[in-house]
Amino acid sequence: MIFNYIDQKTAKNSFKKPGGRIISLVYTYHISENHEKLVREELVNRYSYSSRLIREIKRIGKISLNQKECFLGQTIKSGDVIEIRMPQEDIDGEPVLGKINVVYEDDELLVINKPPFCVTHPTKSHQLDTLANYISYYWKNNGVSAKIRFINRLDRDTTGIVAIAKNKYVHHYVQKEMNLGQVRKVYHAFVHGKLPHKEGIIDAPIGQPYEDCIHRVVMDEGKPSVTHYKVLEEYQNASLVELVLETGRTHQIRVHLKHLGNPIIGDPLYNKANSDKTDCYEMAHQALHARSLELSLPSKKQLNFMAEYGKELTDLKKRLIDNK
Repeated sequence: MIFNYIDQKTAKNSFKKPGGRIISLVYTYHISENHEKLVREELVNRYSYSSRLIREIKRIGKISLNQKECFLGQTIKSGDVIEIRMPQEDIDGEPVLGKINVVYEDDELLVINKPPFCVTHPTKSHQLDTLANYISYYWKNNGVSAKIRFINRLDRDTTGIVAIAKNKYVHHYVQKEMNLGQVRKVYHAFVHGKLPHKEGIIDAPIGQPYEDCIHRVVMDEGKPSVTHYKVLEEYQNASLVELVLETGRTHQIRVHLKHLGNPIIGDPLYNKANSDKTDCYEMAHQALHARSLELSLPSKKQLNFMAEYGKELTDLKKRLIDNK
């Protein structure tokens, strides 16, 4: 597969390249041996397009075979070239100026290091002060025209890696990778006390004790939930733990660490010491950080992004080291 661009001075899509040219994203596939029989089968089976997305591209984008528009049921042969021109999209968020820390960006993906106290997308109580608002402004200011499709989300006070797909194909491609267990998300948490083992697996179902409850708890009727952990550092009365999610339940890490007897420092929901104002670590939010994200894109294989700690976690770590 070749990932390239077609100049479109009047288009509204994607990344504005140096010199002010706005670029329309095109995926090019050179048909070799062992190909499928039809255009549709090749795109679905070999390149992970969904049938729904193919129909949408056919309707408002463009699919061509050897530089000519084609039918999805058209037969292909070795040496043919399929081109997919992605549909043009408008930014779907309200642009609001706000600070974002860009870790990585290309024409398919934006990766940022989210600060604490920032909601990912608009809610009833947060409509103009969210990450989606700040991304909309950033994209508008840089000539990007795309819908905001979050690949992962973080709680308001959790910091670290958040990835946003710039088109529906990329979003679908990465979501499929997630379902196959091929996307690796690593978190760091500063917790109270020392864990019973240096590494292990927390396999405990998580659910809601009653409807509309914000809290989640470990309960027999809950959904299967698995978290892998490894102790990175130990301090006098605390630990730094690396965590990898096998499942993705709401508040999974926070609930599992509480269940283990090592709640996250500063956690307002799952750390009683913090709610009683007896948490001596001076954290205004849970000390949980999405440290890294490893994934593949349609045009690139095996990318690994890492987010540095913000000031709050850096200062916390220094305090813990000083108190050893």
